[in-house]
Amino acid sequence: MKILIYKWDIFLYNDIIDELKEQGHFTDVLAFPVKNHIKDTAFEEKLSGCLENGSYNAVFSVNYFTAISNVCLKYKTRYICWTCDAPLAGMRNPSIFNTVNTIYIFDKKEYLYFKNQGADTVKYLPLAGAPERINRLLSKNAASTCKYLYDISFVGNLYDKNRYDEMVSLFPQYLCGYMDCAIEAQLNVSGGNIINLMLTSEIMDNAERYMDLKQENSEGGDLKLWFATSVLSYKAASVMRRQAINSLSHIADMHLFTTSRTDGLNKAIVHPPVKYHSEMPLVFASSKINLNMTIPNIEDGIPLRVFDVLSAGGFLLTDYRPGLLELFDINKDLVVYDGIEDLKDKAVYYLKHSKERELIAANGHNKLKKLHTYKQRIKTMFSF
Repeated sequence: MKILIYKWDIFLYNDIIDELKEQGHFTDVLAFPVKNHIKDTAFEEKLSGCLENGSYNAVFSVNYFTAISNVCLKYKTRYICWTCDAPLAGMRNPSIFNTVNTIYIFDKKEYLYFKNQGADTVKYLPLAGAPERINRLLSKNAASTCKYLYDISFVGNLYDKNRYDEMVSLFPQYLCGYMDCAIEAQLNVSGGNIINLMLTSEIMDNAERYMDLKQENSEGGDLKLWFATSVLSYKAASVMRRQAINSLSHIADMHLFTTSRTDGLNKAIVHPPVKYHSEMPLVFASSKINLNMTIPNIEDGIPLRVFDVLSAGGFLLTDYRPGLLELFDINKDLVVYDGIEDLKDKAVYYLKHSKERELIAANGHNKLKKLHTYKQRIKTMFSF
């Protein structure tokens, strides 16, 4: 099969392309920048030129682009995509019903939302890991990799640059107070998102009096959904991650690998960011405990970080999402925490019980190798 891949700056592509080639597909890559996911004339002309001259069986992208779907519909070319972010404002668009689409959604709640809208173009498909690639990397670096170099590690963004902090100076005190309460309430919810529910029509109307939110929401769509996910959820994630890191810093050496500002994290051991393919797996394999904190936007999906840690054979301590129960055995393949105090208690326990911790890490790695690799996912997506 000949596949045109629209590639943008996200980690999944290398593993996807490698696996497509491994399974005998021919791939070309289009990396032309998209300025607007819904309508982008320059991009659409570029993609049209490729489809006119390339004889492709399908176009593939990570995440959904209305601009791609509409061009594929014009040329009667199958469009396959696989989401890794949720919710995607660009999917709240009639183009999802285009008959050329097969949209694989990693967040089950998002999948059910579109399914209930009557979209038979959507399918549920969790993300995946690359244990074979990572095992080769670990074997190559075995001599220089120290097992359990770190007590607890977190690799990721603290979202210190978020739109809420930019907007808050424009809002009156009562509105800021309400937003802060919504964020605080979200911190007490495990495995769900209540911010969208707290943004009433009255609150959104008041916010629009002080800022042109429609202009900020450049791709259009549901303004409340955009504000909840692109503004308040990122602020909630920032607060949540800082609280967790500070709490864990008091019980063990807490190592943080990030590009974010780290002021206020006085006891955390801060490292430069690590490269996704060549360095991050070494951190996971060298940590007694690896921490995953899912952004509230993702209500019932398993983020890529879970698969990354298990691919490297690392022990994972993660917050709860219902989808975990479908793919893994809790407390056998990985461990779930519920709130900051539970996180601290479980971190203390598993730092002390190394044999139990190592068995769970091995189980999670073996489960992923057997059921949740790019090999299985690519076969699912390109089995037509």
